[in-house]
Amino acid sequence: MKKYLAHIRGHYQELGFEEFFATLEAENIQYSIEKKDNQILLFNTKQNPVKAAKRCAFLHSILKMISIGNVEKDKLELQQFISLPEIKDDKTFAVRIKKIGKKVIEQDLPDLEREIGGFVYNNYRTQNLKVNLKNPDYLFFGILIGRRLYFGLEVWVLNHSEYESREPRNRPFFRPGSMKTEFARAIVNLSRIKQNEMFYDPFCGGGGFLIEAATLGANVLGSELDKFAVYGCNQNMKFYKNTYCSIIRSDSRHLPIKEADAIATDPPYAIQSSTHGENVNSLIYDFLIESRTILKKDCYLVFSSPAKHESELLAEKAGYSIQKILDTRLHKSLTRRIIVLK
Repeated sequence: MKKYLAHIRGHYQELGFEEFFATLEAENIQYSIEKKDNQILLFNTKQNPVKAAKRCAFLHSILKMISIGNVEKDKLELQQFISLPEIKDDKTFAVRIKKIGKKVIEQDLPDLEREIGGFVYNNYRTQNLKVNLKNPDYLFFGILIGRRLYFGLEVWVLNHSEYESREPRNRPFFRPGSMKTEFARAIVNLSRIKQNEMFYDPFCGGGGFLIEAATLGANVLGSELDKFAVYGCNQNMKFYKNTYCSIIRSDSRHLPIKEADAIATDPPYAIQSSTHGENVNSLIYDFLIESRTILKKDCYLVFSSPAKHESELLAEKAGYSIQKILDTRLHKSLTRRIIVLK
């Protein structure tokens, strides 16, 4: 078993933890949790977790652990220093430290980085590593929480620009109130969709969920009652060259599909999107009842709603098992409740 540390983005860490757990499950990665703390998850696995990490929007980075230590009276005490076989000869390295929470040590972080740099240099002395602070071959990263230091080799880090290119404002067809790409990706990940499986969004709007599921390699199907949205969603899917997709005009209470491996959606709540005169609760309940006829056994449905609607009660009434409820602030004036069902 190898030890890793997942560093979760701070503002949305509850969503980030659940998204990472979902991607590990989707990629069939077996793991055991050693410690869960503020923005970090220390875990053990025999498999490479980077495949799951690459899917995540709210995971900042993955470290392959080298040592855990304490900073006491300005003295750094590290546990056994693990030598990693992937470190090659004549390469360059740098050390970075990030503090989470209040600083309780007197030592400055640059001084701590230099001290750990000495540990790295001495441990790999025979491999002739050299310091390069601007563009190193290896970045050794430490996360300091209080006096506890978690230290490892960074093996993956989030690329924010990838999500920026798919933001709603950059699509040919834009609808007011469209969900930011990172949240759409997280909700799609919570559905545990896998490559080549069938992903379905019955309230697809401009296609934000479909775009993210297709990016993950899924076959995607979306439906909408609004014919203008159907046209616009098709334009967006073509823009991102998503070929394994179909967009159909359909009522969510009469789904145009026989079977789905995962469903994720953002139903209309008459806030910035129309319910076409239908009662919101009746529309959502009828959709949930209908969705059970197409969703495969032990598969997931994820949807969001304003927290005040308590839509999880409708889900239970429809016969779903609630796996998780996450209240997340998506916009300045809107907190969405993300409901994970099975």
